[in-house]
Amino acid sequence: MPDAFKPLPGAQPRANPTARWLALLIGAALLAVAGAAGRDMWYRWALNDPSNSWISEAFHWAATAPADPLAVTVGVIVALVGVWLLVKALSPRVRTHTRVVSPASIWVRPVDIARKSTHVARQHAPGSAISSRATRKRLNVSVEDDGSAAALQQRVATALEQEFSSLSLRPHIAVTLRPQLQDAGQEGEK
Repeated sequence: MPDAFKPLPGAQPRANPTARWLALLIGAALLAVAGAAGRDMWYRWALNDPSNSWISEAFHWAATAPADPLAVTVGVIVALVGVWLLVKALSPRVRTHTRVVSPASIWVRPVDIARKSTHVARQHAPGSAISSRATRKRLNVSVEDDGSAAALQQRVATALEQEFSSLSLRPHIAVTLRPQLQDAGQEGEK
């Protein structure tokens, strides 16, 4: 296939913006304010009744209300929330996936890496209790010792390194061994 026709990797999946849902709620509130403004314009220009205005009453109430410390505190809090929303809206979104080196656009989540690592470890330590946790940068696999200790740890670590060699950002792999748990039936026999 000529280089001109090779597919380009897709954009990296990212988390939803932090301010997304709050921005939607603020948008709905602004639509309600726009509806009230439309009503006032209708009464002012179509019915020629400017005295029946909701917005002028709200402005009159805000202009004549006393500026007590509670109102100032609420105003400062609202301003700080606005600055926080502005910062969150402009900050880059969190990366949630890792790219697989491939001509196609393939991305995996940390949970996919953890599940695959559990499967790979189970192939090298059948019958052992295995658990794994993964982030984009680290992979921690805990394997129940089958009696071979360091050899098991090395086998699992090597297999995991080979399995995840195709990731563009390879996680740091740590394999820990847990002591073998005794069955409840064996404890009753002693």
